[in-house]
Amino acid sequence: MSRWRVVVVLGLILSAAGAFGLHQAGRGLRSERTSAGGVPVEVVRAADAAPRRPAVVVAHGYAGSGRLMRPFADTLARRGFVVALPDLAGHARNGRPLSGSGEIDAEMAAVVRYVRSRADVDPAKVVLLGHSMGAAAVVRAGAADQSIAATVAISLGDDAAPVRPGPRHLLLVVGGLEPAGIRDATSKALAAHPDGRRMVRVPLVEHAGVLFADRTHREAAHWLEDALGHRPERHVLAAKDRVVPAGLLLAGLVLMVAGVMVRPRGAPPPTVPALPRGTDLWWLAGAVLAAPVAGLAGGALASRTLPSTVSGYLVGYAAGAGAVLAAVACRRITVAPPRPAALVTCAGFTVAGTAAVAIPIHAGLTSVVPYGWHAWLVALLAAAVALLLGGAHAAAGPPYSVVVLALVSAPLPVAAAAGPAPAFLALVAPLVAALAGLHLLLGGLAWRSGTPWWATVPAGALMLAWPVAASLPID
Repeated sequence: MSRWRVVVVLGLILSAAGAFGLHQAGRGLRSERTSAGGVPVEVVRAADAAPRRPAVVVAHGYAGSGRLMRPFADTLARRGFVVALPDLAGHARNGRPLSGSGEIDAEMAAVVRYVRSRADVDPAKVVLLGHSMGAAAVVRAGAADQSIAATVAISLGDDAAPVRPGPRHLLLVVGGLEPAGIRDATSKALAAHPDGRRMVRVPLVEHAGVLFADRTHREAAHWLEDALGHRPERHVLAAKDRVVPAGLLLAGLVLMVAGVMVRPRGAPPPTVPALPRGTDLWWLAGAVLAAPVAGLAGGALASRTLPSTVSGYLVGYAAGAGAVLAAVACRRITVAPPRPAALVTCAGFTVAGTAAVAIPIHAGLTSVVPYGWHAWLVALLAAAVALLLGGAHAAAGPPYSVVVLALVSAPLPVAAAAGPAPAFLALVAPLVAALAGLHLLLGGLAWRSGTPWWATVPAGALMLAWPVAASLPID
């Protein structure tokens, strides 16, 4: 058996294991989708649960979704809670723009009212849990409604103002590797309301990883149960029951794409091309310096024009930087008519590569089905990223284009940390880098097998743009 067949078989095994794990993650639970005052909500409860159960409203963070918080439903529903997972304004299925904290507070109040009205919920036993932006929202909601029995705030943002009187029975959870501002905000919230409050620092996890830590789920479940006097029906922690199978599915699908699409086809591997020389080299060096400047200017303009500050900035940065690289590439390349076989390969890469990334992320992590304006943002960001990838590959050629992309993209997280770019980009940067790295890996394997570099650009653009633009909020 050739090594490429081994890769495909391994991919099939991992994909099957991941799909089975995702199916098992929902075993014994009943889920329904509904709307509370126009807010899309998924309600999860144990299939065999008796009526009049305690309930918890779980609020996601900025660029999150109810689906991202589903592991808490898997844990708490099996322990006897009815769990409501709203998609807050600007996120996932909620088409309302995110206009500010007032919009979020109104939506949280609507969801709490809806949960209390359900026949299977004890209205005197409603509690709250939130992450990041959602943590600030549940703190405000718990403070405004003192009948809320307990609140769990995970990764409370550094922009969260103390509220008085604070929510009853507040548990503060923070990851040990989170930014200093979030750790400081959590400490300040504890100091402002010391009575009936507790802070837990979960070691070795960052802003997203804290959601999938067993310690987070254990502390949250025990805190809510103690506040309500609720005895758990099952001592379950399902923190990783979805994210681990999703990782297996992602790895398996990527291996299958690699094994099927980039196996050698009898042609000798391409030789490494020479770097541009003379005047062309100076033009390339100038483009590497000018592209980030054009990207920053394009990002500032697009973020004020498009209905999403963060997605818009990424569109403008990729388009501005890509245009500079493409302009330089036009000096040294000639365009030959593509062969039909290469077009078929390009289409196959685009469909298979996008599905290999988007399906596991949506099934096991967060919602990436684009609704309303999100669909346009996916298309715009994909076009901009395609210009950036194509410009870099055409200007320098593989494998040197990897270095060009790294140099051109490096100022983006720096600008986010320093202030010119939206600060949230600093948190998105690892995801963007991981998706770009996946494209470069598949693109490099394809190039080594004799596939032209341009055939993988549409796939790389969609692999990056789809999960990023679909999850970042409209505002």
